[in-house]
Amino acid sequence: MSTHSCEKKLRRRIHCLFDNDPQFAAGRPDDEITVATSRPGLRLPQIAATVMQGYANRPAIGQRALRFCKDSGTCRTVAELLLRFDTVTYRELWDLARAAATAMACKPVRSGDRVCVLGFASVDYAVIDLALIRLGAVSVPLQASTPVAQLRPIVVETKPSVIVSSIDCLSDAVELVLAGYAPTRLVVLDYHPEVDDERDALDAAKSQLADARSIMIVEPLGDVIARGKRLVHAPMVIPDEADPLRLLIYTSDRTGHLEGTMYPERLVANFWRRSGGSFASSVAPSITLNCAPMSHALGWHILYRTLGSGGTAYFAAKNDLSTLLDDLALVRPTDLSFVPRIWEKLFAEFQGQLHRRAADGTDWAMREAEIMSDVRVKLVGGRCISAMSSSAPITAELKAWVESLLDLKLVGSRGPTEGAANLVDLQPLGRL
Repeated sequence: MSTHSCEKKLRRRIHCLFDNDPQFAAGRPDDEITVATSRPGLRLPQIAATVMQGYANRPAIGQRALRFCKDSGTCRTVAELLLRFDTVTYRELWDLARAAATAMACKPVRSGDRVCVLGFASVDYAVIDLALIRLGAVSVPLQASTPVAQLRPIVVETKPSVIVSSIDCLSDAVELVLAGYAPTRLVVLDYHPEVDDERDALDAAKSQLADARSIMIVEPLGDVIARGKRLVHAPMVIPDEADPLRLLIYTSDRTGHLEGTMYPERLVANFWRRSGGSFASSVAPSITLNCAPMSHALGWHILYRTLGSGGTAYFAAKNDLSTLLDDLALVRPTDLSFVPRIWEKLFAEFQGQLHRRAADGTDWAMREAEIMSDVRVKLVGGRCISAMSSSAPITAELKAWVESLLDLKLVGSRGPTEGAANLVDLQPLGRL
């Protein structure tokens, strides 16, 4: 199919979604905010404030809802995922970030300080990162799947004023600080005091540090925010330096040596701006499922591109992608930005359904078309208007299947883990 025909089909799809999908229509980027964030000389905290205040009443981020219940076998309280997402508005998110920044201002975090964050994309992760933007601090995301021995040199080199860890990574965070550089505070993300295992993990971390005679304070983010709300709001910090370091992403080469990329403020600010080369249209909303690790530049790009356009970023419920199919069906993303192994997971689901229905007597081609439609509409959501495959090469066969599934051109993106993506074959629609 010609490029012109593809563009016409996509334009029709976008118009149809605006007419028939209330969430899609409500997420349209605001031209005035887009222009405001593009003003020359605007600093990163000012861009963030413009976006968060301009889209104040819209849903900004979402996370799977939980129900706390007793496990029938152990009688311990566990968190059970529900088949819906709870969302936080831009105003609520900005208020949470302001409270967290207020609690951490000056002691222990000053402008230019490094803060190491070990964990997975979540509402709490977004809150802490926005707080660091307000404070003028440098975010240093750590790869949650990396052995502690490989993370330790990063902590020693960056000398963070605070270490932030998700509850699932807390034991590794404690090991990091006991065997290397130890700041005075450890902030815990995604902590639910109702859950027995999480409460035990927090108590164990405090006991281990106490036994080692550490003076480190271990504090859930919820407590940090509560303390900040009781204090006079700390102002946003605009550093005197014109283009200070804001993000430091590490990885290691094949020999194990550390390498990474230093992102100055102007590059992090670009994450927030929806360029004219966006994958679909400058007026189309952005609803995303965020499952890329935040230790990868792709994770930052997807999250802040979504927020910068007034969209809604939903976070995958499990970092091992075990909930991916449920998450996708619930979110119904407009933009799909995945690594090849996730496209492979979707293809495997398609093949599984195809073979499970092999004995129903229908013609093979008809059955394949029906299942492709089911996957497109019921699993992926039927409203995708842009698709990107990034990080690693994708096979020609898989690429062709994805394009057939989505009825879209799949944009190729290549780039190192710690670096920004390099886009190829990008053909934006422009304005509708």
